[in-house]
Amino acid sequence: MTQKKASSTLLLQVSLRLQQLTNPTVNRLSQMQSMGMKTDNIGIQQIYLYLSQPLTSSQADELRSLGITLYPDSWIPPTANHPTGFMLADMPVDKLDMLAVKNYVIKLDTAETKALPQS
Repeated sequence: MTQKKASSTLLLQVSLRLQQLTNPTVNRLSQMQSMGMKTDNIGIQQIYLYLSQPLTSSQADELRSLGITLYPDSWIPPTANHPTGFMLADMPVDKLDMLAVKNYVIKLDTAETKALPQS
């Protein structure tokens, strides 16, 4: 289920975080920073939760019980051109699989990328 819902970039970043937690290296930390990843708390990944509708209070409570920090003010609702809305969240890296099995979660993506100027 995780492979279907999580973007390849999110899977890579979570993998790097898990590796860094178990076997920290300066090279991996540098690689993570060069990708635009936040490295102040290796165990937390900032993500976008894609949803077809806003979370209900019970769904939000369920996610919070997993240790996920939600940012409800970041909610962008679905539009005609984009059928899913999304919200910013902080996820403990060991909870990706538990989050991906939630039927109300449509897609998961990283919110940690390096923005580069357009030329």
